[in-house]
Amino acid sequence: MAKAGADPTGDEDVSPVIQREIGSDTLLYFPPGRYKMNSQVRRVGLQNLGIIGQNATLVHGKVDAIHGFDVTAGEFHGPAQHFKIGIPDNPHRGKFLFGGFTLDWRGDNQGIQVLNHHTAGTSEIRSLRQVGMHSLGCQGPLRVNPATEEARARVSNVDFRFGGLTYQKTINTRDTYDGGPYAGRSWATSGITMHPKAQGYLRVENSLFGGWPDNGIYVIGGQPGTGDGTVEVVNCIAANSQASNIRIGGDNSRIHNCVVVTDRSFGEEFYYEQRPIRIDDGTCTVSNTKIVQTKPTGWSLTALHGVEKAVIQNVEVTIKDTPMEALVVDEGVGQATVKNFVIKTPGWNATKARVIRNGGATLKNVFLDGEKIA
Repeated sequence: MAKAGADPTGDEDVSPVIQREIGSDTLLYFPPGRYKMNSQVRRVGLQNLGIIGQNATLVHGKVDAIHGFDVTAGEFHGPAQHFKIGIPDNPHRGKFLFGGFTLDWRGDNQGIQVLNHHTAGTSEIRSLRQVGMHSLGCQGPLRVNPATEEARARVSNVDFRFGGLTYQKTINTRDTYDGGPYAGRSWATSGITMHPKAQGYLRVENSLFGGWPDNGIYVIGGQPGTGDGTVEVVNCIAANSQASNIRIGGDNSRIHNCVVVTDRSFGEEFYYEQRPIRIDDGTCTVSNTKIVQTKPTGWSLTALHGVEKAVIQNVEVTIKDTPMEALVVDEGVGQATVKNFVIKTPGWNATKARVIRNGGATLKNVFLDGEKIA
């Protein structure tokens, strides 16, 4: 890309060069350098595409005003995204490779979505890292949608630990209301999202997500009646996101070998609740996972009424100082089994009734502060 004319110093806009060079059966390689984009690169109908960097940094031009997901004034203009590859009704075909970039969001009014991707093929997104906080109140860094049953996507080795600001604390003039109990949450400012009609398979692995105002890892394999995709979240660390740190659903989906931490309070005004794990629907497993809440503001692990079957095993929960439910299973859950579940409550005297709200799960080998309670 540098040889093609993309300025590697960060002074000149490289979007026109990308627009000229991008196409099917093409690999765009960004050598070491700093690349500034002042507009979105959007492509529909391509196949077999790679966009990769080697010690490459992506930045965007100055933003003076933004409403919702569109920049309305400044050096950058248009949708607040670097790349949009495919759309739900016309997804990318064949192979797609993306990664190898640092996203430099240091300073004021920084942070746009690096990739919005919908695929009918096989996609790899990896080795992305943010420095600085996402502070424009728009969409979070990643949306990945395996749009068809055959589609497969993997996100690995991404580091979005520094999170983002809720839009009320930014220059964004949106007034989103999600219909929930808390008016004006930062809808869509998540670390990673999927798509309500996702049909395929998404795996998120070996990655860090922290401090996002609308969920950290928010990957649900299709809503009931619209899709039956599968998601896996494996070997990930998630921390301090509202409303949930890891939120999944779908067909045979799972959370495995993960750690969730809530150890930072953002204040009650916009970050009221930080649930570690939430299972929304479908058939899901949570296994070999640890939850540590040194500043508890939400239930540790929740299975909602849309869940048909849940298996929760080899999970350890620590809730420090503050009384809080460690396990909540809604009465509408079709079938739930909880086994080898360990609860520790340093700093307060917990009881089984206080830490477990069981709507019908089968409990096996459940321990509270060293004592077997089921």
